[in-house]
Amino acid sequence: MDKGLLEDAFLEFSRASESVIAYYSVLERKIEELKKEIAKKNRELERAKEYLHRILDSLPLAVLVMEKKRVLFSNKKANELKVQEMMERLNFNGKKGGEFKISGFSYRWKRETLKEKDRISEILVIEDITEVEKMKERLETDERMKAMGEMALRIAHEIKNPLSSMELFASMLLKESMEGKQRCYLEHICTGIKSIDRIVNNILSYTKPKTLSLKEGRLSDAVKEVLDFVSLTMEQSGIKVSFIENEKGTLRFDPHLIKLALMNLLINAKEALRDGGNIVVEVKEAEKSRVLQVSDDGPGMPEDVKRNIFNPFFTTKDRGLGLGLFIVYNIVKAHNGLIEVDSRINEGTRFSIYLPGEKDGRENPCG
Repeated sequence: MDKGLLEDAFLEFSRASESVIAYYSVLERKIEELKKEIAKKNRELERAKEYLHRILDSLPLAVLVMEKKRVLFSNKKANELKVQEMMERLNFNGKKGGEFKISGFSYRWKRETLKEKDRISEILVIEDITEVEKMKERLETDERMKAMGEMALRIAHEIKNPLSSMELFASMLLKESMEGKQRCYLEHICTGIKSIDRIVNNILSYTKPKTLSLKEGRLSDAVKEVLDFVSLTMEQSGIKVSFIENEKGTLRFDPHLIKLALMNLLINAKEALRDGGNIVVEVKEAEKSRVLQVSDDGPGMPEDVKRNIFNPFFTTKDRGLGLGLFIVYNIVKAHNGLIEVDSRINEGTRFSIYLPGEKDGRENPCG
């Protein structure tokens, strides 16, 4: 082989090698730049993922992402509500949404299917609507109480007029010289008329707007007075009454009416505990309100009774007019407060009265 050609070939190889080395260096730098860019994008994606998770965790909704029943993601609310356990009770039946109740709490759910190439995942969203349902119930109760109160007033007035005439004529007859059975019968009629008149006056008293006599004081002091008054009766009935006091400040309220409301709640609890039991009365502070709770470990109430307990004349007892809880309801409304009842069969009943923490001293009609 010609020496010159060999040298040229070697020289060409050297140039080619240098060129490859130069291109390799450029490629290496490009690869390093791409690695840095990918790392940067990965960090950005991770930050975006964390940000998205924080957003999802801040939602008041439970969010669950699943793939073939395997949970890929669950936010904070989903973990709090133990949604994975809830799913065992949920029966989708091809539905995209609905409502259900568990342990006295109300929920609304919705699900969507996401398809991406060969991958199919499902998003389940659950919302706690317990407070919304309670608010709806309170509004319905307010409207019902208002209508029934007005009806009770009209009926009471209609009864009052002819009753007054009957009482007048019966008293005139008694003044005459009647003897024997006729006088005895007439006296029974007068007694019955007075009894009806007393009932009608009670209805008028409990359904008409009340004027509050507001005083600054501790709610606990009013509660203690009532508990001292009923302690002997409760003890004789085999009922243990406990008082939990978690109150620091004072409150503007009508002591007489609040004591009347508490008395009615205690009478109700006592009658529920036929074979003895426990009653717990608690006063505690909540945000912008003072809470008075009366709990018993009695038989509890079914849903249909619980829905109607504040209605006037509604009672499950053999005796009584069914005005006790209606009176309580009106007293609480007069204070611009609200009353709730939580009752479960064989677990007991709890009444919670919420009174505003601040009061402007104006007169407020009840109902």
